[in-house]
Amino acid sequence: MKAMVLAAGLGERLRPATDRVPKPLFPVLGVPVIAWVLRGLRAAGVTDAVVNLHHLPARIVRFLGDGRALGVRIAYSDEPILLGTGGGLWAVREFFRGEDAFLVHNGDVWHDWDLEDVAAAHRRGSWDATLALVTDPSQPEAHVVEVEGGRVVGVRGRPRSGSGARWVFSGVSVQTPVVFEHLPEGEVSCLIEAGVIPMLEAGRVVAGAPVGGAFCDIGTEARYLALQWDLLARGPQALFERRGMSPPGEADPGVWVLGGPEVRPGAEVRPPVLVCRGARIESGATVGPRAVVCEGAVVESGAVVRDAVVFPGVRVAGRVRGVVTG
Repeated sequence: MKAMVLAAGLGERLRPATDRVPKPLFPVLGVPVIAWVLRGLRAAGVTDAVVNLHHLPARIVRFLGDGRALGVRIAYSDEPILLGTGGGLWAVREFFRGEDAFLVHNGDVWHDWDLEDVAAAHRRGSWDATLALVTDPSQPEAHVVEVEGGRVVGVRGRPRSGSGARWVFSGVSVQTPVVFEHLPEGEVSCLIEAGVIPMLEAGRVVAGAPVGGAFCDIGTEARYLALQWDLLARGPQALFERRGMSPPGEADPGVWVLGGPEVRPGAEVRPPVLVCRGARIESGATVGPRAVVCEGAVVESGAVVRDAVVFPGVRVAGRVRGVVTG
């Protein structure tokens, strides 16, 4: 099976952090979100993926390479002009030639699902498309996909509104070549507005597949940080193991270490905390509660890191909170 990962966006709501780091490389428990995405796709049987690029593209290519480390062969689609989710998909239509169905996955959403369940639901129904749907109390305004009897009948009331349950589109879907019949050729477009809604208007069958489990659209700093603290509270070992990664160990209750970080004598670490390989917390520093110190980061003596994710390679002095990119 093949997939597309949409990774070209600007991440404007997360500026200024996204001026330095593209949103797909924002670490979740120390691992870039796009790596979580690709490992989840691989677990669902995806062998080949195409990733579209626009904002800070070299950073993403340098991290992913050819995909071998993640078990997926990766191709890239450069977008000198940002094409949107629909235009970006249309631009790679040849990548999916001969495929009956393929996955499309936003590169800035995190979840713990088994994507094979979504693909299997699509295959059972032989739909023209299947949207993975969630309910998200943090985004009440986003519950715009209406489903009746397992079928999507409208999005924002188009082509119609009824009495069905309303859901949030997760940014994950199974598409078929039918979508290319509806996306405008070579134009900037939205997959939902220019693809899915016209499919519905043409009488095509689009299924809605509600999915349980953890989910986060990393669109704001508050949601991004809340995801880290929720996952630390749940215990992260099983998440890593399910995605084929070595899990962090628990050095003390609520203090997780991934790989071989250095915590020097005299440093104070207050759970919940995750410290990643190659990171160093110097004597006299205070880390936590609620902190993730990513690979190669250094927390200097006297620094205080609280309610913060310190990105890879960043050196911290003084007091910091939030998203720390340097």
